Amino acid sequence: MKIDIINYSDLSKDQLFDLIKLRINVFVVEQNCPYQELDEIDLISNHVIGSNNNEIVALGRLYKKEDSIHIGRIAVKKEFRNLGYARELMQFILNFLKLNYPTLGIELSAQEYLLNFYISLGFSTIGEMYLEDGIPHVKMVYFS
Repeated sequence: MKIDIINYSDLSKDQLFDLIKLRINVFVVEQNCPYQELDEIDLISNHVIGSNNNEIVALGRLYKKEDSIHIGRIAVKKEFRNLGYARELMQFILNFLKLNYPTLGIELSAQEYLLNFYISLGFSTIGEMYLEDGIPHVKMVYFS
């Protein structure tokens, strides 16, 4: 998988279309969660795009939030799941952040069913479970 980090303003129209399509398929359609998928955070984010043969198969976004970098919207196209793409994408992101933002913390809000995945990458939970759009989430921080 080829992985690129692209600022919102540098995304091509086709990349933006494919990114939106994948996020809507995962977060709205598959999770039956009818809410506004795009938000203003997209405008200030760096978008992480994993592709195979020019097809976006995995993605996420990164943005600065006070004294940390927030990782969000991690998604893998349905037919490419359980092949290690999410782990490869997250390891790429973590290496990028440690190299480029060594003094900032790294955080994310994990859907509860993915806690063990993020723990295996070095994240720890902080706080209690909360509902976001009706889906249980837990805030997590990364400790290398």
